[in-house]
Amino acid sequence: MDPALDRIGRRQHGLLTTPQLLSAGWSKHMIHDAVESGDLIVVRRRVLRAAGAPFTHDAALLAAVLAAEPGVVLCGLSVAEEYGFRRFPLPETIHLLSDNGSRPRMPGVTGHRTISLPNYDRTSLRSIPMTTPERGFIDVCGSVPAKTLGEAGDDLLRRGVIRLPRLVKSFELIPRSGRRERRPMYGFFEEPVTGYDPGGSDRELDVMKIINAAGPGLVLRKQQFRVLVEGHAYDLDYAWPDTKNGLEWEGWEWHGKLVSDFHRDKDRTRRLQRARWTIWPVTSKTSANEILAIAVVASGQKVAA
Repeated sequence: MDPALDRIGRRQHGLLTTPQLLSAGWSKHMIHDAVESGDLIVVRRRVLRAAGAPFTHDAALLAAVLAAEPGVVLCGLSVAEEYGFRRFPLPETIHLLSDNGSRPRMPGVTGHRTISLPNYDRTSLRSIPMTTPERGFIDVCGSVPAKTLGEAGDDLLRRGVIRLPRLVKSFELIPRSGRRERRPMYGFFEEPVTGYDPGGSDRELDVMKIINAAGPGLVLRKQQFRVLVEGHAYDLDYAWPDTKNGLEWEGWEWHGKLVSDFHRDKDRTRRLQRARWTIWPVTSKTSANEILAIAVVASGQKVAA
Protein backbone atom coordinates (compact mmCIF):
# COMPACT_ATOMS: atom_id res chain seq x y z
CA MET A 1 0.00 0.00 0.00
CA ASP A 2 1.10 3.57 -0.66
CA PRO A 3 3.11 4.89 2.35
CA ALA A 4 0.85 7.94 2.65
CA LEU A 5 -2.24 5.73 2.78
CA ASP A 6 -0.51 3.47 5.28
CA ARG A 7 0.09 6.46 7.58
CA ILE A 8 -3.55 7.53 7.25
CA GLY A 9 -4.74 4.01 7.98
CA ARG A 10 -2.59 3.74 11.10
CA ARG A 11 -3.93 7.06 12.36
CA GLN A 12 -7.52 6.05 11.56
CA HIS A 13 -7.54 2.67 13.33
CA GLY A 14 -7.06 0.77 10.06
CA LEU A 15 -9.80 2.69 8.23
CA LEU A 16 -9.66 4.42 4.85
CA THR A 17 -12.34 6.35 3.03
CA THR A 18 -13.19 6.20 -0.65
CA PRO A 19 -12.26 9.89 -1.15
CA GLN A 20 -8.86 9.25 0.47
CA LEU A 21 -8.19 6.31 -1.85
CA LEU A 22 -9.27 8.30 -4.91
CA SER A 23 -7.02 11.21 -3.86
CA ALA A 24 -4.11 8.76 -3.62
CA GLY A 25 -4.60 7.76 -7.25
CA TRP A 26 -6.81 4.71 -6.88
CA SER A 27 -9.60 4.26 -9.38
CA LYS A 28 -13.11 3.06 -8.49
CA HIS A 29 -12.25 -0.18 -10.34
CA MET A 30 -9.16 -0.70 -8.15
CA ILE A 31 -11.19 -0.13 -5.00
CA HIS A 32 -13.84 -2.60 -6.21
CA ASP A 33 -11.16 -5.25 -6.93
CA ALA A 34 -9.58 -4.74 -3.49
CA VAL A 35 -12.97 -5.30 -1.87
CA GLU A 36 -13.65 -8.37 -4.01
CA SER A 37 -10.26 -9.88 -3.13
CA GLY A 38 -10.74 -9.20 0.58
CA ASP A 39 -7.87 -6.73 0.87
CA LEU A 40 -10.39 -4.04 1.87
CA ILE A 41 -13.54 -4.66 3.90
CA VAL A 42 -16.57 -2.39 3.67
CA VAL A 43 -17.48 -1.01 7.11
CA ARG A 44 -19.87 1.81 6.19
CA ARG A 45 -20.71 3.81 3.13
CA ARG A 46 -17.43 5.22 1.79
CA VAL A 47 -15.50 3.70 4.73
CA LEU A 48 -13.32 0.60 4.36
CA ARG A 49 -11.04 -1.32 6.68
CA ALA A 50 -7.69 -2.78 5.68
CA ALA A 51 -7.69 -6.56 5.96
CA GLY A 52 -5.97 -7.64 9.16
CA ALA A 53 -6.66 -4.40 11.02
CA PRO A 54 -8.69 -5.14 14.18
CA PHE A 55 -12.19 -3.68 14.26
CA THR A 56 -12.16 -2.10 17.71
CA HIS A 57 -14.73 0.02 19.52
CA ASP A 58 -12.74 3.14 18.56
CA ALA A 59 -12.71 2.02 14.94
CA ALA A 60 -16.51 1.61 15.00
CA LEU A 61 -16.94 5.14 16.38
CA LEU A 62 -14.54 6.66 13.86
CA ALA A 63 -16.17 4.76 10.98
CA ALA A 64 -19.49 6.41 11.81
CA VAL A 65 -17.87 9.86 11.90
CA LEU A 66 -16.05 9.26 8.60
CA ALA A 67 -19.26 8.06 6.94
CA ALA A 68 -21.09 11.25 7.87
CA GLU A 69 -20.80 14.66 6.24
CA PRO A 70 -17.63 16.71 6.86
CA GLY A 71 -17.64 18.48 10.20
CA VAL A 72 -19.77 15.90 12.02
CA VAL A 73 -18.41 14.84 15.41
CA LEU A 74 -19.09 12.33 18.16
CA CYS A 75 -21.34 13.82 20.82
CA GLY A 76 -23.60 13.35 23.83
CA LEU A 77 -23.64 10.00 25.58
CA SER A 78 -20.95 8.65 23.24
CA VAL A 79 -18.59 11.42 24.40
CA ALA A 80 -19.65 10.74 28.00
CA GLU A 81 -18.64 7.10 27.57
CA GLU A 82 -15.31 7.94 25.90
CA TYR A 83 -14.31 10.38 28.66
CA GLY A 84 -15.46 8.11 31.47
CA PHE A 85 -18.41 10.13 32.76
CA ARG A 86 -19.82 8.34 35.79
CA ARG A 87 -23.53 8.06 36.68
CA PHE A 88 -24.68 8.57 33.08
CA PRO A 89 -26.41 5.84 31.05
CA LEU A 90 -24.32 4.02 28.47
CA PRO A 91 -25.25 4.82 24.86
CA GLU A 92 -27.24 2.21 22.98
CA THR A 93 -26.20 3.74 19.65
CA ILE A 94 -23.40 5.99 18.38
CA HIS A 95 -24.31 9.65 18.88
CA LEU A 96 -23.23 12.11 16.19
CA LEU A 97 -23.68 15.88 16.03
CA SER A 98 -23.92 18.12 12.99
CA ASP A 99 -24.18 21.89 12.65
CA ASN A 100 -25.00 21.91 8.94
CA GLY A 101 -28.78 21.72 9.41
CA SER A 102 -29.37 17.99 8.94
CA ARG A 103 -29.06 15.06 11.34
CA PRO A 104 -26.66 12.23 10.43
CA ARG A 105 -28.70 9.20 9.41
CA MET A 106 -27.26 5.70 9.22
CA PRO A 107 -27.75 2.31 10.93
CA GLY A 108 -26.72 2.17 14.56
CA VAL A 109 -26.43 5.95 14.82
CA THR A 110 -28.51 8.55 16.64
CA GLY A 111 -28.10 11.84 14.83
CA HIS A 112 -28.34 15.26 16.45
CA ARG A 113 -28.12 18.74 15.03
CA THR A 114 -27.20 22.02 16.64
CA ILE A 115 -27.31 25.68 15.73
CA SER A 116 -23.84 26.24 17.17
CA LEU A 117 -20.72 24.09 17.27
CA PRO A 118 -17.72 26.46 17.42
CA ASN A 119 -14.15 25.24 17.20
CA TYR A 120 -13.88 25.88 20.94
CA ASP A 121 -16.24 22.93 21.48
CA ARG A 122 -14.43 20.59 19.09
CA THR A 123 -11.56 18.24 19.89
CA SER A 124 -10.39 14.72 19.13
CA LEU A 125 -9.56 11.76 21.32
CA ARG A 126 -7.58 8.85 19.93
CA SER A 127 -8.04 10.40 16.46
CA ILE A 128 -11.85 10.45 16.79
CA PRO A 129 -13.38 13.91 16.18
CA MET A 130 -15.77 14.74 19.02
CA THR A 131 -17.03 17.53 21.21
CA THR A 132 -14.99 18.59 24.19
CA PRO A 133 -15.93 16.90 27.48
CA GLU A 134 -17.35 20.26 28.65
CA ARG A 135 -19.71 20.49 25.67
CA GLY A 136 -20.50 16.81 26.11
CA PHE A 137 -21.50 17.40 29.73
CA ILE A 138 -23.78 20.25 28.66
CA ASP A 139 -25.37 18.13 25.93
CA VAL A 140 -26.22 15.25 28.30
CA CYS A 141 -27.27 17.37 31.30
CA GLY A 142 -30.94 16.46 30.84
CA SER A 143 -30.39 12.70 30.77
CA VAL A 144 -30.06 12.33 34.57
CA PRO A 145 -31.82 13.86 37.62
CA ALA A 146 -30.49 17.16 38.98
CA LYS A 147 -28.90 15.54 42.05
CA THR A 148 -27.11 12.98 39.89
CA LEU A 149 -25.96 15.73 37.53
CA GLY A 150 -24.41 17.60 40.46
CA GLU A 151 -22.63 14.50 41.74
CA ALA A 152 -21.37 13.60 38.26
CA GLY A 153 -20.19 17.16 37.65
CA ASP A 154 -18.32 17.28 40.97
CA ASP A 155 -16.62 14.01 40.08
CA LEU A 156 -15.59 15.24 36.62
CA LEU A 157 -14.25 18.52 37.99
CA ARG A 158 -12.33 16.74 40.71
CA ARG A 159 -10.73 14.31 38.25
CA GLY A 160 -9.86 17.14 35.87
CA VAL A 161 -11.94 15.72 33.02
CA ILE A 162 -13.78 19.04 32.72
CA ARG A 163 -12.75 22.52 33.81
CA LEU A 164 -15.21 24.98 35.29
CA PRO A 165 -14.03 28.02 33.25
CA ARG A 166 -14.27 26.04 30.00
CA LEU A 167 -17.67 24.68 31.03
CA VAL A 168 -19.02 28.19 31.63
CA LYS A 169 -17.59 29.49 28.35
CA SER A 170 -19.00 26.56 26.36
CA PHE A 171 -22.42 27.21 27.85
CA GLU A 172 -22.19 30.93 27.07
CA LEU A 173 -21.23 30.18 23.46
CA ILE A 174 -24.53 28.35 22.92
CA PRO A 175 -27.10 30.86 21.54
CA ARG A 176 -29.87 31.60 24.02
CA SER A 177 -32.43 29.95 21.75
CA GLY A 178 -30.45 26.73 22.10
CA ARG A 179 -30.23 26.79 25.89
CA ARG A 180 -33.81 25.72 26.53
CA GLU A 181 -32.79 22.07 26.42
CA ARG A 182 -29.86 22.83 28.74
CA ARG A 183 -31.86 24.29 31.61
CA PRO A 184 -30.49 21.76 34.13
CA MET A 185 -27.14 23.53 33.74
CA TYR A 186 -28.53 26.61 35.51
CA GLY A 187 -29.10 24.51 38.61
CA PHE A 188 -25.65 22.99 38.31
CA PHE A 189 -23.95 26.39 38.10
CA GLU A 190 -25.69 27.48 41.30
CA GLU A 191 -23.82 24.81 43.29
CA PRO A 192 -20.16 25.90 43.04
CA VAL A 193 -19.20 29.03 44.96
CA THR A 194 -17.19 31.74 43.26
CA GLY A 195 -13.64 30.51 42.78
CA TYR A 196 -14.63 26.96 43.74
CA ASP A 197 -11.92 24.41 42.98
CA PRO A 198 -12.98 20.81 43.80
CA GLY A 199 -10.85 18.95 46.29
CA GLY A 200 -9.49 15.44 46.20
CA SER A 201 -12.38 13.36 47.53
CA ASP A 202 -16.13 13.26 48.02
CA ARG A 203 -15.69 13.98 51.75
CA GLU A 204 -13.60 17.02 50.92
CA LEU A 205 -16.40 18.31 48.73
CA ASP A 206 -18.78 17.77 51.66
CA VAL A 207 -16.61 20.05 53.81
CA MET A 208 -17.08 22.88 51.34
CA LYS A 209 -20.82 22.30 51.13
CA ILE A 210 -21.24 22.19 54.92
CA ILE A 211 -19.51 25.54 55.36
CA ASN A 212 -21.18 27.15 52.36
CA ALA A 213 -24.63 26.05 53.56
CA ALA A 214 -24.09 27.85 56.89
CA GLY A 215 -24.54 31.24 55.27
CA PRO A 216 -22.55 34.06 53.64
CA GLY A 217 -20.54 34.74 56.79
CA LEU A 218 -18.80 31.39 56.47
CA VAL A 219 -18.31 31.19 52.71
CA LEU A 220 -14.78 30.01 52.05
CA ARG A 221 -12.34 32.79 51.35
CA LYS A 222 -9.95 30.58 49.40
CA GLN A 223 -9.79 26.95 48.32
CA GLN A 224 -6.55 25.23 47.29
CA PHE A 225 -4.77 28.36 48.55
CA ARG A 226 -1.00 28.42 47.91
CA VAL A 227 1.29 29.47 50.77
CA LEU A 228 5.02 30.09 50.30
CA VAL A 229 6.95 29.20 53.47
CA GLU A 230 10.72 28.88 53.92
CA GLY A 231 11.23 28.23 50.21
CA HIS A 232 8.42 25.66 50.01
CA ALA A 233 5.03 26.01 48.31
CA TYR A 234 2.06 24.37 50.05
CA ASP A 235 -1.56 24.23 48.86
CA LEU A 236 -4.03 24.45 51.75
CA ASP A 237 -7.34 22.70 51.11
CA TYR A 238 -9.31 25.60 52.64
CA ALA A 239 -7.87 28.87 53.89
CA TRP A 240 -8.81 32.17 55.50
CA PRO A 241 -5.69 34.23 54.63
CA ASP A 242 -6.82 37.26 56.67
CA THR A 243 -6.68 35.25 59.91
CA LYS A 244 -4.00 32.82 58.68
CA ASN A 245 -6.22 29.80 59.40
CA GLY A 246 -6.27 26.70 57.24
CA LEU A 247 -8.57 23.68 57.26
CA GLU A 248 -6.93 20.52 55.92
CA TRP A 249 -8.64 17.31 54.84
CA GLU A 250 -6.66 14.28 56.03
CA GLY A 251 -7.92 11.12 54.38
CA TRP A 252 -6.33 7.75 55.17
CA GLU A 253 -5.84 7.09 51.45
CA TRP A 254 -3.46 10.08 51.33
CA HIS A 255 -1.88 10.02 54.80
CA GLY A 256 -0.29 7.45 57.07
CA LYS A 257 0.53 4.66 54.62
CA LEU A 258 4.18 5.57 54.05
CA VAL A 259 6.62 6.63 56.74
CA SER A 260 8.22 9.18 54.38
CA ASP A 261 4.84 10.80 53.73
CA PHE A 262 4.12 10.91 57.46
CA HIS A 263 7.35 12.77 58.21
CA ARG A 264 6.92 15.07 55.21
CA ASP A 265 3.47 16.07 56.48
CA LYS A 266 4.90 16.94 59.89
CA ASP A 267 7.66 19.05 58.32
CA ARG A 268 4.99 20.88 56.37
CA THR A 269 2.91 21.55 59.49
CA ARG A 270 5.89 22.87 61.46
CA ARG A 271 6.87 25.29 58.67
CA LEU A 272 3.32 26.59 58.44
CA GLN A 273 3.15 27.04 62.23
CA ARG A 274 6.41 28.99 62.24
CA ALA A 275 4.81 31.29 59.66
CA ARG A 276 1.96 31.87 62.15
CA TRP A 277 -0.58 29.68 60.34
CA THR A 278 -3.10 27.68 62.38
CA ILE A 279 -3.94 24.39 60.64
CA TRP A 280 -7.13 22.53 61.56
CA PRO A 281 -7.15 18.83 60.55
CA VAL A 282 -10.44 17.29 59.35
CA THR A 283 -11.04 13.57 58.84
CA SER A 284 -13.91 11.39 57.68
CA LYS A 285 -15.06 11.14 61.33
CA THR A 286 -15.24 14.91 61.86
CA SER A 287 -18.86 15.96 62.39
CA ALA A 288 -20.58 18.76 60.50
CA ASN A 289 -20.95 20.72 63.76
CA GLU A 290 -17.23 20.48 64.42
CA ILE A 291 -16.42 21.66 60.89
CA LEU A 292 -18.72 24.65 61.37
CA ALA A 293 -17.11 25.44 64.74
CA ILE A 294 -13.67 25.45 63.09
CA ALA A 295 -14.95 27.69 60.30
CA VAL A 296 -16.37 30.19 62.79
CA VAL A 297 -12.99 30.54 64.50
CA ALA A 298 -11.04 30.52 61.24
CA SER A 299 -13.19 33.27 59.72
CA GLY A 300 -12.64 35.50 62.76
CA GLN A 301 -16.28 35.51 63.88
CA LYS A 302 -17.06 35.79 67.56
CA VAL A 303 -18.59 32.70 69.15
CA ALA A 304 -21.74 33.41 71.13
CA ALA A 305 -21.44 32.73 74.85
